[in-house]
Amino acid sequence: MRYCIITYGCQMNEADSGLMAGLLEQAGWSAVASPPEADLVVVNTCAVRQKPEQKLQTLLGQLRAQKAHRPSMVIAITGCIAQGEGERLAQRARHVDLVLGTRCFHHIVEATSRALAGDRPVILTDLSDDPSAIRCGVGEEQAAAPLRALVPIILGCTNFCSYCIVPYVRGEESSRPPGEIAAEIQGLVDRGAREVTLLGQNVLAWGRDLSSRPTFALLLERLDGIEEVWRIRFLTCHPRDVTPELADAVAHLPRVCEHIHLPIQAGTDELLREMNRGYTTDQYRRIVDALRAKVPGIAITTDIMVGFPGESEEDFEQSLALYESISFDAAFTFAYSPRPNTPAAARSDQVPRQVALERLSRLIEAQNRITLERNEREVGAVAEVLVEGPAEKGEGLLAGRTRTNKQVVFPGRHELIGSLVEVRLAEPHLWGFRAEVADGAEGRQRRLPASTRRR
Repeated sequence: MRYCIITYGCQMNEADSGLMAGLLEQAGWSAVASPPEADLVVVNTCAVRQKPEQKLQTLLGQLRAQKAHRPSMVIAITGCIAQGEGERLAQRARHVDLVLGTRCFHHIVEATSRALAGDRPVILTDLSDDPSAIRCGVGEEQAAAPLRALVPIILGCTNFCSYCIVPYVRGEESSRPPGEIAAEIQGLVDRGAREVTLLGQNVLAWGRDLSSRPTFALLLERLDGIEEVWRIRFLTCHPRDVTPELADAVAHLPRVCEHIHLPIQAGTDELLREMNRGYTTDQYRRIVDALRAKVPGIAITTDIMVGFPGESEEDFEQSLALYESISFDAAFTFAYSPRPNTPAAARSDQVPRQVALERLSRLIEAQNRITLERNEREVGAVAEVLVEGPAEKGEGLLAGRTRTNKQVVFPGRHELIGSLVEVRLAEPHLWGFRAEVADGAEGRQRRLPASTRRR
């Protein structure tokens, strides 16, 4: 039997898709590249903005036509839309066989078996399963792990930002025990992983719901002791949960990378208050200043929304000035989308779509300039790159990322894939750098053990 998984949304969704793939392969399924080849098509969905929902509707139309020719095909919708829509989704799209919510996708094998036996649709949207039950046993029978692995450590969110649907479709915060996280990472590195990214809707909230109330910084310290791990990353972080203890961990733990993704979302105190973000612009700026003082060279990236209800032209101009002064290394920028049942969606002062898109264009132009300026300052510097594979474009070029999560493309031998190599940054771009292997760096490279090296 063959399966195909299509993933929309964040890295948590990517991790969830990886978990489903592992479970299916343990059950004897084989992956294929596209739905027409598959006996099972899984669409892992995102509900944070309207665009992924529109993509789903288009795809469902295509899958309906394909299933008309192959009625035995099983179509599964998982993720945030599945959680939020549930029964309505199955009634609206009757060719959908499985609807698995954000804490039920680990039932993919048994649910598919039920569908193949004629029990359709199968709808599971219970939010009561804890992360330990969801992650149990995943990957234990797989021979190899990706070089860069994603490890969810906390599910859910309890911040209830006024524009955000995540708490309603992901549930309350639920942390995995530290020993379980360490064991999963040890298993990943035993099978070839060398960089791990710790994931959560708010990763810094990890531990608050555990009886011993451990801190995220203490978790980083424990994981830094796993010698086979070369790099540890984490995202996403809520600004109000950044502590001096966290800054110390990033500064002093050798495996923790010098990069933090810190969504600001808006640039005036009034907008932040209306968003229920829990910090002021001054507090945010002081957090950034403290991180840069403690960790010289740290890369700080962010999320920025435009067009939130009530945002005036003056608000936008003031926000733009703040972003310029902070000078982010990069930003994920987007226009506000009303989300069902959120307080912001019910407001009467919605910003016209064309106004929001015009502001978004100006924001992107400003951030592109800032990103390029920051990259230009690094030209000539030597950076450590984890070589991930051939570059998408260019004969003989390899690609990887620096510790600050900036993409680098450079000429090099195929044998360097899976290594840590020092390169000299030579040509700045918005996406990162063109570079050259630093003098003598190939002799200093660290490599994967031959038994786990991925080709």
